[in-house]
Amino acid sequence: MPRIILDNIRKNFGAEEILKGIDLVIEDGEFTVLVGPSGCGKTTLLRLVAGLDEVSGGRISIGDTDVTDLEPRERDVAMVFQNYALYPHMSVFENMGFGLKARNIDAGEIKRRVEQTAAMLGIIDLLGRKPRELSGGQQQRVAIGRAVVRDPRVFLFDEPLSNLDARLRIEMRTELLKLHRALNSTAIYVTHDQEEAMTMGDRIVVMDDGEIQQVGTPREIFFHPNNLLVASFIGSPPMNQLPGRIADSRFEISDSGVTLLAGSLATGAAVLGIRPEDIHLPGDIAAERLAGEMMCRVEVIELLGARAIVTLAVDGLELKAVFEERHIVDMVVGQDLLVVLDQDRLHFFGAESGLRLN
Repeated sequence: MPRIILDNIRKNFGAEEILKGIDLVIEDGEFTVLVGPSGCGKTTLLRLVAGLDEVSGGRISIGDTDVTDLEPRERDVAMVFQNYALYPHMSVFENMGFGLKARNIDAGEIKRRVEQTAAMLGIIDLLGRKPRELSGGQQQRVAIGRAVVRDPRVFLFDEPLSNLDARLRIEMRTELLKLHRALNSTAIYVTHDQEEAMTMGDRIVVMDDGEIQQVGTPREIFFHPNNLLVASFIGSPPMNQLPGRIADSRFEISDSGVTLLAGSLATGAAVLGIRPEDIHLPGDIAAERLAGEMMCRVEVIELLGARAIVTLAVDGLELKAVFEERHIVDMVVGQDLLVVLDQDRLHFFGAESGLRLN
């Protein structure tokens, strides 16, 4: 499978600049996820790789081939769409084999490939059915199977699971990852769901407003976000952001009187980022890792089973914490609650630039 090189990719629709110079290398066999808010340009970028839209500037290479000006059929890529795009009058077998038939592949070879792929996806018993006779999950498997039988150089996925219910989405995530490993394929996967991005990607590309904000492994993106946008987009619940000021190696939360250790950072206005999972009760972390403590009031308790999301208020500011169920057995709304912060898990960002300081 080839690597994909995107070199200064730009896309304009009229006077509107959608992509503002994208540089990205996707390695051979890598499963790369493009993630970001709606309208950030991720689907447009995918369509440019597929050849469904023309670039306004820059070059696209797949392997050793410059495909920038090639037609979609000449790029040897397969795309799986959000709406499945199955032909309603054709059977599952005919849908999966349609692309091969259009390329004049021998009927016996088409039968072999379709049946082999259908068996891999667990839909061998559905080959004679029409799309209207299938569930959403089955239709998605057919759409994926139609891409797989072509044995393309690159797989492109445009939010393929967004129409499925929550349970089926989780199941299909697992199936897609198994399929990726089995095929050792190069893939680009677009989603607005940061949980999908975290669980599926070898690398994640976070986009916003037509630009790449950060590229990294799920761990890098989660634990070392480059800026406030990445920090707030990745994570559920999202990272808490508390405005304040750094001075003399300490951070003071605005209008609260609460100060925390900040390390050797330059004096100035800043934003403290702290993930809900990194807010603890006293005694839960070692004393040498304590950055400080805060007295809060419990506002809301949302039990999710083995854990709970607790909304806390401190001097007019609101923050979310995640506690194990055993910690909230006696917790009640309205009570005062002392929490402590882990110095190793504090993120500081410039108040104006939004860029990471530590």
